[in-house]
Amino acid sequence: MRTPTNVFALQARFLAVVSHELRTPLTTIASFTESLDTDDLAPAERSVALAAVRRNTDRMLALVEDLMVVSRLQTGDLELWPTTVDPGAVIREVAELLASQEPYTAATVRTSDGPPLSADAPLLRDLFYAVVGTVASGAADRSAAVSTEAGDAGWRITVTARQSEKLTDEHLMAGMLADPDPPHRRRSTALWMLLADAIANRHGGSVELTFDPATGAGAEIRLPLTIPTE
Repeated sequence: MRTPTNVFALQARFLAVVSHELRTPLTTIASFTESLDTDDLAPAERSVALAAVRRNTDRMLALVEDLMVVSRLQTGDLELWPTTVDPGAVIREVAELLASQEPYTAATVRTSDGPPLSADAPLLRDLFYAVVGTVASGAADRSAAVSTEAGDAGWRITVTARQSEKLTDEHLMAGMLADPDPPHRRRSTALWMLLADAIANRHGGSVELTFDPATGAGAEIRLPLTIPTE
């Protein structure tokens, strides 16, 4: 359960991400719409302007869909489909997906044995992909190390990147990460982390970005063995 302070912080982060994500496509649409409102625009230039408007409109529609998913996760309106999941297997799958979608980004994985999780498998994959991809892409060598630890209370997944500075909001909004599923649309890492936080919380867990001068930037994911019931 989130405290009021955490809820307000999440709302502020949500609004900051929305404002950032909308600014670029809206600015582009406004600019090209203004250019279309002239009679001396050549046919080729008009086609370029219309294509830009369509492309950025599609980008905004996709963003709205992403934000609706985040909102429904936060409110509990998105139904989960829990299955028995091996976190280590999902993380190894994520490392392979990351290597295929972000060729210069890599994650080394060291998993430990432990009890399976009861979780929504596709959402869990997106959670791990978002966090591992965000941490790795923020490092100078675009690599991260992932380790897992299981206990009676659940699983702890630690992601670290030695060659990385602290992941600030500015870093997250500037970073980009491709969706592992077609059409492989690129999202800002700020949006990915917003989604990751919502997925973890919906499963009764948490995601926290970390930084230690000795070990670099990273993140810690905590997940209980079963999804709490209201």
